[in-house]
Amino acid sequence: MPKLVCDQPTDVVDYYTLAGLPGDPQVDRLPTGPHGFEYELQGLPPGQYSLRCSACNQWTCSLPAPLDFTVPEAPLPPVGLFISFS
Repeated sequence: MPKLVCDQPTDVVDYYTLAGLPGDPQVDRLPTGPHGFEYELQGLPPGQYSLRCSACNQWTCSLPAPLDFTVPEAPLPPVGLFISFS
């Protein structure tokens, strides 16, 4: 699973908020790094997601930026595989 990455310049951003994750309705104060933030999405169960991310400074937060995506079901293992000598 990839990471969620924001590459907004961080010179005017103090922190980010992320909403829409299952079991974690809102992640406040994601730290900024040299290139915005990275949030690991590993372990999300299959389904449709609608995340919203805002960049915040000491006065206010931006309008949420949407990110809609689907995590597919894992493929089934192959069945009926036969090996023989010839």
